[in-house]
Amino acid sequence: MRKYSRTQLESARRFGGTQLDKTGMLIDFTDLKAHLDKIMAWLDHKFLNDTAPFDKINPTAENIARFIFEELKKAQTDTAKVCEVEVWESETACAAVTACAD
Repeated sequence: MRKYSRTQLESARRFGGTQLDKTGMLIDFTDLKAHLDKIMAWLDHKFLNDTAPFDKINPTAENIARFIFEELKKAQTDTAKVCEVEVWESETACAAVTACAD
């Protein structure tokens, strides 16, 4: 199993939708940032092999992206759905999880 001494990852998120809410936004970035901050606090500066769910699965960039993607689903709204999460291990290596349908 891959070992991470601590999380040193960058991530990018993409939400999509076809309608804006009554305030003219797809999603409120303040709310999204608060949710993402909770996710990253769970992962940041942790030995991932001892941190759920990575105590049971290999903490690859792909699995970390999937974890963040699933957690961000909790921030979805009626107008915005999470479409993609990228996790970057370095400036040239990333893994992405996508799931937007037309």
